[in-house]
Amino acid sequence: MRRRLIAAALVLCGLAGSADAHHSFAMFDRTREVLLTGEIKEVQWTNPHAWIHVNVKAADGAIQDWALEGGSPGILVRNGWKRTSLKVGDPVTVLIYPMKDGSHGGSFIEFTKKDGSKLNYHG
Repeated sequence: MRRRLIAAALVLCGLAGSADAHHSFAMFDRTREVLLTGEIKEVQWTNPHAWIHVNVKAADGAIQDWALEGGSPGILVRNGWKRTSLKVGDPVTVLIYPMKDGSHGGSFIEFTKKDGSKLNYHG
């Protein structure tokens, strides 16, 4: 019986490690910060991570959809966010850690709204 309990505990520990790896932020280049200016396209207030899409105008005038990942809604709320803090169409400047592969995405650090107020993610 004791061996079965030990085996079950080891299996659970292994599963916990893989769940933690699933929520890795390793794809972001945390050695660089990029500042984007654009307009909120979509806010996904979901677990385990909130996603905010920002339409950014490129140098050639094309609109690029930047997908930005943050922490859970619970973490954001603890940092002063509300579900309604950002709305579709809001102009913003956002500081991010960009994707390592250069694609249009990243992990958001701070949003600055038109009125100068800031929304931070300290995750």
